[in-house]
Amino acid sequence: MSLPLFIAVALAVAALLGIAEMRALEGARRWLGMAAALVAPVLLYFALFPPPQAGRGRELVVLTAGTPADFHVPAGALVVALPGSEAAGVERVADLATALRRHADAQSLHVVGAGLSATDRDAARGLPLRFDAAPLPRGIVALEMPPAVLAGHAFTLRGRVAAATGAQLLLLEPGGRRQGPLAAATDGSFRFDAFAPRAAELSYELQLLDAGGNVLDRVDVPLAVREGRSLRLLLLAGGPDPDLKYLQRWALDAGHRVDARISLSRGIAQQRGETNLSDATLAATDVLIIDERAWSQLDKATRTRVLDAADAGLGVLLRLVAAPSPALLAEWRGLGLALQSAPDAASVHLSGAAEGSVLQRLALSANDASLLPLARDRDGNAFAVARNRGQGRLGAWWLQGSAGLVPSGQAVLHDQLWADALDVLARPRQAPPPSAPAWAWQDERIELCAATPALSVAAADATGAAESPAATGAAGTPGPAGAPRAAVEILTQARGDGRWCGGFWPREPGWHRLQAGDAETLLFVRAAGTAVALHRAETLAAMRALPATATTVRDPQRPGPRWPWFLAWLLPGSLLWWLQRRARRDGSGA
Repeated sequence: MSLPLFIAVALAVAALLGIAEMRALEGARRWLGMAAALVAPVLLYFALFPPPQAGRGRELVVLTAGTPADFHVPAGALVVALPGSEAAGVERVADLATALRRHADAQSLHVVGAGLSATDRDAARGLPLRFDAAPLPRGIVALEMPPAVLAGHAFTLRGRVAAATGAQLLLLEPGGRRQGPLAAATDGSFRFDAFAPRAAELSYELQLLDAGGNVLDRVDVPLAVREGRSLRLLLLAGGPDPDLKYLQRWALDAGHRVDARISLSRGIAQQRGETNLSDATLAATDVLIIDERAWSQLDKATRTRVLDAADAGLGVLLRLVAAPSPALLAEWRGLGLALQSAPDAASVHLSGAAEGSVLQRLALSANDASLLPLARDRDGNAFAVARNRGQGRLGAWWLQGSAGLVPSGQAVLHDQLWADALDVLARPRQAPPPSAPAWAWQDERIELCAATPALSVAAADATGAAESPAATGAAGTPGPAGAPRAAVEILTQARGDGRWCGGFWPREPGWHRLQAGDAETLLFVRAAGTAVALHRAETLAAMRALPATATTVRDPQRPGPRWPWFLAWLLPGSLLWWLQRRARRDGSGA
């Protein structure tokens, strides 16, 4: 029960008791007393909890870090300065929520400078807001990197620099290796391609250099490289071909278990391992890769068994070696993979491929927006797609000539194509890992989510340090390998999408381990004051994502004055006191 409700109930009881007492009086005093006993508690309640009165809505000017020194504050405006702002002569507050409590008549916000932190952005929701952003500082203002990479996989770093005409970028890799320097494009964008040869927590460093080689900005690039899980693959082919040969060789070199049956002629096949499509074999298989010739040789019962296994989690990839028949296209269209015949086969130019390296794809296209692309060319055209089926996935692949990448010195690109596709198709083994934002800074709130309500975070031991560009050895010491510190339990709330999310304020920089049941992931927290340009750009993007005009306007009402109600209460209160004294005196005189 809230305090106002409790007081209201108590005063109502007092009013009833007062009325009962006044009923014992006679004449006019009886009716005056009963009226006073009824009115006095009501006036006392409003003296304690006065009705709100409408305030005159005003705009609150909020100065943040990066506010220009020449910013002119309008005369008579409500102005506050948040931590980080160097503005002088204005009211300073710890956060936006404090400012809104102090200035209850503020009905809209005018934010100036770098923008609001995550906590302050929460406080600003529901208020009309306009934002005058300070110019981004010179430096690296955007960086795209994978949250985690599997050992043996290539990865790409993309980004953008601001106010750095003529500057160059240098990527320092662990062990002292380096890429570059290279010049950014005219729009400030840049790209580095690298390879993760082994599992470790690696720390790269990206530097922005001026024409003289001086460092203008530097950003740590932490990368968690994990051992890829060993998959059990089943390859079925109606005949040998070079692409199949190099696919099988890559899978074995990557540590996957490969069972295969390749038909050579009628009744003759090359076989490796267990290849019968029994329920037990399919349940133990992660991905079935079958070409159109082998699929056409399966009877109806076997095809049904394969599709049932896909419902239970099996990944099935139809590898198209030649133009499929209309009957096959219709059959797989009925399974949800809508492939259309294209006029002609097309050349495929892969991103990152050597100049003049051109592959082919069959005369097929996939225009269904519900299909998930498994692989694309550099123009964004898919040559492999997949869709969910039960707990598993069905996919199709119609790239030709990928085997040519290996002898031409582009084996990494070949391996990456298949590794990425199988990562998507493979049978799921565990719950999805906890999710965290791409960037986190010390002492700034971030949101963590997981598939279960139990979520904890533990910082790595201070003795653990990720392998950095300064390291001279090849192995390095993974940061999270040290003994973890005491875990912090995150208070989570259910979301409509089935996730559980909660806020976390990291108190120290470095690697943190997120644990949700048996699933875990790693989060790198940057030290406060580092990667300043990137931090400003991330804040700017978050500010621009806030609605400029809120759907509901914050009510600027505040409690009204208490003294008029108190003065009004004095009249019936004094009358009750006098009547009670008179009644006692008359009673004693009698």
